[in-house]
Amino acid sequence: MRRVLVLGLLAVLGCAGAARPLLIGITQIVDHPALNATRDGILEGLRRAGYVEGKNVQFLFANAQGDFSVAVAIAQEFRARGVDLVISITTPSSQAAVQVFKDTRVPVIFSAVTDPVGAGIAGYPNVTGASDLIDVRADVALLLKLIPGLRRLGQIYNPGEANSAILTEMTKRACAELGIELVLAAANSTAEVPLAAQALVGRVDALYCTTDNTVAAALDAVVAISKAHRIPFLFADPTSLERGVLVCTGFDYFDHGLLTAEIVVRVLQGTPPSAIPFVRQAGTQVLFNLDVAEEIGFRFPPEAKGLATVLLFGGRRFVRE
Repeated sequence: MRRVLVLGLLAVLGCAGAARPLLIGITQIVDHPALNATRDGILEGLRRAGYVEGKNVQFLFANAQGDFSVAVAIAQEFRARGVDLVISITTPSSQAAVQVFKDTRVPVIFSAVTDPVGAGIAGYPNVTGASDLIDVRADVALLLKLIPGLRRLGQIYNPGEANSAILTEMTKRACAELGIELVLAAANSTAEVPLAAQALVGRVDALYCTTDNTVAAALDAVVAISKAHRIPFLFADPTSLERGVLVCTGFDYFDHGLLTAEIVVRVLQGTPPSAIPFVRQAGTQVLFNLDVAEEIGFRFPPEAKGLATVLLFGGRRFVRE
């Protein structure tokens, strides 16, 4: 079995005689800005509610480095350590945590999960959380507004990620409804992402990626290829705007972490997870990178600029009122 990658124990036990701090395990599938922002939002939300690291709570952080078997091993390690609660970030990490804890009373609070029902993690009495399901049809429709002649849309995805597979099916339906041909390129690992992106060059008018963790972990390769071949690229992750994506959509993942923390606090204060329906994040953003547009020679239609909530220009973000 591969070694569990526990990245840090951020608290020590209280002094002798004091009540044992809560032990909370936080697991995520890979390291990338959106997931890190989610984690930071969770920690900030707990801090605001009075759960202070080193005083009344102890955290175990772990990262599966994109490997589901490691995610399962992490969950098993959390169970062996006797955690009081698990926070699982992303669909794969949540599937792993539910697999290990479904026959226990330990609460599992998921975050950044696309479709809890489709992923098979809903319906357990000790499981609830927050979904970051994106509006795929709105993304495809946005691309049509930005590229009026759009006929062929390329999408890179990992068919082994339940969240990505679900969203890809949504993309298929959206493209069929809007009269666009969808060209898919599968990448089963981060190493395959550059090959998948390169395979789409010359075959598509634009690139689109949903909240696929495999693609997100290898995003720089996709950005480099999209720029080199001047292919407009929309990625459903606002945290990636500064990394060279032309258009980003989606949620503020720090806010998503705060939303998740609200659920965690309710559970810690005594509400059973079964009494808390999972919630979906609201507040979709649309972000345009004008620096990249200039670099690849892309012109946003004048009427489309009013759709953006955030513009990146000269390396700085400008929020539209």
